[in-house]
Amino acid sequence: MYAALKQLGIHVPPRTCGRIMAENRQLYSIQPPPKEPHKPKPHPFHATARHERWCLDIRYIEKHRISEIKGSFYVITIMDAFSRAILSSAIFQRQDLACVLIVLYAAVERFGVPQKLITDNGSVFRAKQLLAICEALEIEKEYIHSRQSWENLVETHFNVMRRMSQVHFEQVTSWEGAKVTHERFVTDYNAQPHWAHRKRDDNRLSPAEVLGWVTNKLRTPEQLHRIFYATRFLRRLNRLGYVQFRRWKLYGEEALARQPAVIWLHGDALTVEYEETPLAQYTVRYQPDHKHFKDVPEAKRFETPYRSPQGQLWELDETMWHLAKRLPEYTPRRRRRKHTQYIQPPLPEVSQGM
Repeated sequence: MYAALKQLGIHVPPRTCGRIMAENRQLYSIQPPPKEPHKPKPHPFHATARHERWCLDIRYIEKHRISEIKGSFYVITIMDAFSRAILSSAIFQRQDLACVLIVLYAAVERFGVPQKLITDNGSVFRAKQLLAICEALEIEKEYIHSRQSWENLVETHFNVMRRMSQVHFEQVTSWEGAKVTHERFVTDYNAQPHWAHRKRDDNRLSPAEVLGWVTNKLRTPEQLHRIFYATRFLRRLNRLGYVQFRRWKLYGEEALARQPAVIWLHGDALTVEYEETPLAQYTVRYQPDHKHFKDVPEAKRFETPYRSPQGQLWELDETMWHLAKRLPEYTPRRRRRKHTQYIQPPLPEVSQGM
C-alpha cells in the first residue's frame, strides 16, 4: 500500500498505512491471517552482486474470466536475486520448454549471462536442451532443496503478484487484457520500493534503481544463434501468415504477414512465436531420419492480441482450413544429355596435275 501510494505521488508513512488498513479490516470485519512465530533462516542461495544469481519459476493463474482459455494460464518469470528486479516475464497458455526458453532468451539478450540459475526440480528445468544451453552460456545450474520453495526468491515475488494483481487478473475477459495487466504489474513492481531494500543508504529503494544499468557478459546475436541453433529457428511469415519449415507450411497469424517469426522445436512440440508471444503450437512426427517431419497430427492456435481487425465471413473448420500443409517434394533434376563435339575430319589432299 505504501509503495503504490508513493508511485502515485501520495506520501504516507508505512505506519500510517498500517493503521488505515487495520481500521479498514475492522470496518468490514476482516480477520487478518494468524501470525506464527518465525525465525529467519540463512538463505542458501544468497546473492552478493547483480546478475550473480537469477531465479526462474512458473506460476499458475487459475481464476480468470477469459472464455478462450479453459483452465489455467501461466506466468514464467526470471528475477535477479540481488536487486529483486524482474528481468523477463510473460504469460503463456502452456508451460513447456519452448515457453521457458522464450523468457530465458529475452533476459540473456538484454542483460547478459548470469553466473548461476536457480530453479526447482521440475522436469522442464531438467530438460537436456535447457542444460545444454546453460552449459554453452557458461551458466551454473542450481536446484532448490525438495519442498523448500522459499529458497527460490521468485516464490516470494509470486506472493507479491497475488496481492498486487490477482484482482485484476480475475476481471480480465480477453487474452490481450491479461497481457496488458501483466505488463502493468511488472512495471509497477520494478518501480515501487521493495521491502528488501528498506535499509539501503544510497536511497535506491526499488528493484529498478538497485539494478540500474548494470549488465553481465553480453552475447552477440550471432553467438546466441549458434547456442540456441538446435531449438530456435528464424523464419518470416508469408502474405497468408504461414511459415515454411522442413517442407511444411505452418500457420502463425495472418495479421502478421511479412513479419519475422521464431520457431521453437523441442522433441515433438513445435511452437511459432512472435515477440515473446506464442502464436500456434504443433505436434510433429518424424521420419526415420529423425529430422524431417512425417506428419503433423495436432495443431492449436493461441489467443493473441495480433488478430486481424477484419473478421472472417464464416468460421473455417479443419476440413476447409488446414493449419499445417505439406509442401510437394522437390522435382527431380533432369539429367542433361552430354553433347558430343563433332570434329570434322581433314579433307584429303587433292593432287594437282601437270
